[in-house]
Amino acid sequence: MFSLRFLIGFLIFILSVHTLATVRYWYWTIWWFDIPMHFFGGFWAAVVFVWFINKYFPQISQLHNFLSSLIAILSFVALIGVLWEFAEFLFDVFISSGGYAKIVQQDAADTLGDLLFDLLGGLTVAVIFLTGKNKANSAE
Repeated sequence: MFSLRFLIGFLIFILSVHTLATVRYWYWTIWWFDIPMHFFGGFWAAVVFVWFINKYFPQISQLHNFLSSLIAILSFVALIGVLWEFAEFLFDVFISSGGYAKIVQQDAADTLGDLLFDLLGGLTVAVIFLTGKNKANSAE
């Protein structure tokens, strides 16, 4: 369903927009800009998970039902989202000037909102993938 070319192309797109947004201060001047970025990040993480499982563990992919597949995809996306939030926190503590300066990590509400949009992006992929998988299985 998802190709390696799509994975790499989408990652390059996300990284390019992120770099441009950082250089142009869009994260700080456009209050909502990180919302679609987290959505796309969660979307990408879910696509990576689906691609990896289908490519290297197809027997696992065919054994799971809708609910267990949904939980697995969202769990992976949540793991990546939490690791990203830790990276932002560590950036603020160790790299930004003057210690914890709240440059990247604003507050708990920002963190929870970021994780919510990571999961919504992952949920979008899960629904696309799982409904497509169910249609293919019912056609057989």
